[in-house]
Amino acid sequence: MTTATELGTRLTYDIEGEGTPVVLLHGLTFDRTTWRPITERLGDGVQTIAVDLPGHGASPGPAVTLDELVVRIHELLASLDIDEPVVVGHSIGASLAFFYAGRFPARGVVGVDQPLDVRAFSALLKQIEPVLRGPGFASAFERFQESMEIDRIPEPLRSLVYDAQRIEQDVVVGYWEEVLRSDTDALQARIDDGLASIEIPALAVFGRTMPEGSEHGLARVHDLELEEWPGLGHFPHLVDADRFTARLRAFIDRVAI
Repeated sequence: MTTATELGTRLTYDIEGEGTPVVLLHGLTFDRTTWRPITERLGDGVQTIAVDLPGHGASPGPAVTLDELVVRIHELLASLDIDEPVVVGHSIGASLAFFYAGRFPARGVVGVDQPLDVRAFSALLKQIEPVLRGPGFASAFERFQESMEIDRIPEPLRSLVYDAQRIEQDVVVGYWEEVLRSDTDALQARIDDGLASIEIPALAVFGRTMPEGSEHGLARVHDLELEEWPGLGHFPHLVDADRFTARLRAFIDRVAI
């Protein structure tokens, strides 16, 4: 494994293996190391590129819009002569993965526990916005932390996740800024239009049974496999890393042809 920071994009990444390129994007407050249990299990014939988002891990901040970050990820891959990757993301990283697939060439896209329906999330953020921006941020973030159900992850992977987490108010609120500032319906319509443009194979994995209608945006993806793994929570790929890696590997082999 090689670790480097690309000067133009200022994104730090781990690159490992040879074969079908697979980009791995982590969730908010975490970093690229949370993908190591997956990269260790994927086997031969795959080249993984695990990226630290700005303000996370070894990539300097500040937070940027997802549209800007998609461009920076593409520029990073171009610097590595990587074209048409499989793009995999967890949580906000899944949003990035699907946004990437709607804008740049890719072989396939995989999202983990991200329905790409911002309506309920937007309403919640706007309701507690003054607290998020003030001294009560830490207390407000606790409800989001609890919803992640990190304690479902078995050791030693649970400690890996906690060690990777860095909760910083300016970074978190910075990534939520677009949701806070946008008209919810207009933002959802823009997301839906982008998803409708994706024609490559897509896989979405959830660690719970999705409420009816909550897959709103994802339903617009033409070639989508949606799987629900109830009881695994927000980190299904780490609660059952063997199962997720096997499913991911099967998807990679399908689109690599």
